[in-house]
Amino acid sequence: MKRLFARAVTVALILVLISSVVVLAAPRSAATPKSLSTNYTLVNMGKDNAVVNVQYYKDDGTTWQASPDSTSFTIPGNFGQRIVAQYFDTTMSPGRGAAVIQSSQPLGAVVQILARNQTATSGAYSGFVSGSSRLFVPLVSKNRATASGTVNSQIVIQNIEQTGDIMVDIQFVAQSGYSDYTKSGIIIKQGSSYYWDATEESGLPNGWTGTAVINVRDGKKAVAVSNRFAGANGLLTFSAFPQELAYTEWAVPLFASRLANGLSVTVSIQNVSGSTIGVGEIRMDCKSSISTPASFSISNSEQVTDGAAYYFNPVQDLNIPGNWSGACRVISPKNVVVIAQMRRPNITEGVAAYEAFRTDSRDTKVVIPLMSKRQPNGFSTVATIQNLDPLNEARVKLTYTPSPTYPGSQTPIVLRRTIPAGGNLIQNLRFSEVSEIPDGWYGTLVVEPDDGQPGRPIVGFVQLTNYQDPPIGDKLMAHDAFTLP
Repeated sequence: MKRLFARAVTVALILVLISSVVVLAAPRSAATPKSLSTNYTLVNMGKDNAVVNVQYYKDDGTTWQASPDSTSFTIPGNFGQRIVAQYFDTTMSPGRGAAVIQSSQPLGAVVQILARNQTATSGAYSGFVSGSSRLFVPLVSKNRATASGTVNSQIVIQNIEQTGDIMVDIQFVAQSGYSDYTKSGIIIKQGSSYYWDATEESGLPNGWTGTAVINVRDGKKAVAVSNRFAGANGLLTFSAFPQELAYTEWAVPLFASRLANGLSVTVSIQNVSGSTIGVGEIRMDCKSSISTPASFSISNSEQVTDGAAYYFNPVQDLNIPGNWSGACRVISPKNVVVIAQMRRPNITEGVAAYEAFRTDSRDTKVVIPLMSKRQPNGFSTVATIQNLDPLNEARVKLTYTPSPTYPGSQTPIVLRRTIPAGGNLIQNLRFSEVSEIPDGWYGTLVVEPDDGQPGRPIVGFVQLTNYQDPPIGDKLMAHDAFTLP
């Protein structure tokens, strides 16, 4: 079997009849000796069948041959899906590159990065609506010792301009105790990507940690993703934020603090406002229907300069209530961007991350391209849906539609649930919590207002896990779900 290297993927949520989704590849990182492969899942957000054509390109811009099954196919309407796995494509040669996906219907996409036939390493993420001339990465480290092992960052930046090269500068903004650094004049050819790896960056000392601000000159646009390698096997992946998404309030569907199973979620908040945010001005309000206390609030104990970040880290901050799980809202007087990192230090090597959500969304429907319950190989998913309405509960209908390749019943399974005001709903397919879904089931999940009920704004993300919970390796991934009006 041909080995393909890790692919960092940008995904455009198509809003017109004909547009493109871009998928780009990252090489083997100096931060890991592993060969990483990818697959991507496309979900049809339209009503009619999607006629899809894919063109693959190597990073030098030349055509990258792929099998017919990977380049031309149809996806059924109303949230039908298609999984395209590069590691099963015997036509593709090993390497790195990009894919442009054209479709007759709007698509969403999610990528998984895997170390196949090795000790498990995995990451996943959804992508971008569009590119930007300024992008923010809330967490960057070089040879940094953490509770999850030594961590190193990789940032992949792609030129999405239709013609011509772009020139990029990366500003690294240090956490206290280190110095800022700027890498200037990076030229990225049309359609290709630049791969920055912390372990190869002489401009940063070992132990450095902070953030990155990516600036594209002349108003041109790019997209970027971050791969953060932790210890021997951990990998968490998240998308860089375009400046157009900067906002003052963000929803965190799942915050966990020192649970009995070891799970903690660290919230990273990058100040992108252009000026300093003072002590106590960033607040995170959290509420839970299952933990004590039912609610709490915390705020930043240090000022946050422009471009820098502040971290609510329950692994280190024992003032945050322990054995607590719920949903939170980050509130700042100035624009910030936010990610959430999931880990179980000293228990497993599994790490994952997802991007928080702006609270001004009015979308009332959440689409998750892939849900799975207790597959024979242990693969299972957990979906978390947050109600953004702080005053009213959301009564929702959940439609589980089986994949066309699922060997069991093809009849959708419809459930009805209530999400507390500002709270969350968790659909855990790792065990027996959702008894209506049989073991071995896989397909898509759509969450929308229940029949006759007012629509409340909702958002969500999904964890891709292994319920067998092996003690070695990282089989934990997470990515944002898609939302629709």
